[in-house]
Amino acid sequence: MARTIAVMTGTRADFGLLRPLLTELRDSPDADLRIIATGSHLSAAHGMTVSEVRAAGFEPAAEIPIWGDDDSSVAAATDTGEAVAAFARALADMNPDVVVVLGDRLEAFAMATAAAILLIPVAHIHGGEITAGAMDDALRHSITKLSYLHFTTTDDHRNRVIRLGEAPDRVFNFGAPVLDSLVSLPLLDRPDISDRFGIRFAEHNMMMTFHPAAFDVASAQVMIDELLAAMGDLADEGVHLIITGTNNDIGSSEVRAAIAAFVAARPDQVDYVESFGQLGYLSTMKQMSVVTGNSSSTVLEAPVLGIPAVLVGNRQEGRPMSAGVLHPAVTRSEIRDALTRALTPEFRAAAATAGTPFGQPGFARKAAAELITHDIPTPPKKQFWQEST
Repeated sequence: MARTIAVMTGTRADFGLLRPLLTELRDSPDADLRIIATGSHLSAAHGMTVSEVRAAGFEPAAEIPIWGDDDSSVAAATDTGEAVAAFARALADMNPDVVVVLGDRLEAFAMATAAAILLIPVAHIHGGEITAGAMDDALRHSITKLSYLHFTTTDDHRNRVIRLGEAPDRVFNFGAPVLDSLVSLPLLDRPDISDRFGIRFAEHNMMMTFHPAAFDVASAQVMIDELLAAMGDLADEGVHLIITGTNNDIGSSEVRAAIAAFVAARPDQVDYVESFGQLGYLSTMKQMSVVTGNSSSTVLEAPVLGIPAVLVGNRQEGRPMSAGVLHPAVTRSEIRDALTRALTPEFRAAAATAGTPFGQPGFARKAAAELITHDIPTPPKKQFWQEST
């Protein structure tokens, strides 16, 4: 009998990471895949990216809107509580054998909470990581304790999950999911990118993605202002800028307003794309001279593609860094100097061969096999594991 596996996707980013796994599960006769679309997928302000899920050939079994327009911390807490209730009702109707969540966002925390209370096993992807500059860190480790199966991306992350009391035979290091996408997706060339998204290219091109970090809300305005000022300096020297939409985390409205003003003031130097989707995002990144911002793509995707990255702020602090990633202080001059260095032929050549600390492709196949075959007790009872002394 096929195992019913529910997979939650809440953003354009996590859908891109999950897509190879979803394909493996959809194509397996031993899995009954149920996709739950939620979060910014169902937000008009963020492009209603549930359409990208359907365009990829996946029909959601449930669509659950959970976020309103208010990006305050009170609204986030209230919406998260309501999300737990909505997810609980959906899971009770669906009755899956296991629920898959990825990462550290509030919707992943809410889904893991609902599933754990309903005694439905949770499989967590990207656990054990540290991002000291964000509330995501606390959420990620909480999701770890709510989960039964764990798919980490490095041995260090696996060991950290084990130190949190999870038994080693339930914790797997299969590498980063994005590596599967990078070897399986046929990336677009410049003419295709321009046709699809209306963006322009110059000799040197820079892409920026910036999100607020929950522990940095007060300084988000300072960070985005310093970053945009540094980018403007390089734009004045002929570097073409491409900026993507921010997420819907606490403080996003201030970031979005600063970006909108910057784009409006420099129409000949900047192209703005709200949502590329994974194929468009990776294809465009591959064509860049440098990428910047505070997205995880600066430490995950950019090094795999061999593109120099300049990471701004502490949102990714604690994650392993490739030698192709620069991390300057958050001042206009320091960021500008780092971007200038990243554009040099010497640094670009070094970044092209620096590699990634996040393993090798193969995550989707290995994770699907565990999700389908792993012996999970009913209910999924577990004990705090610690090494015998």
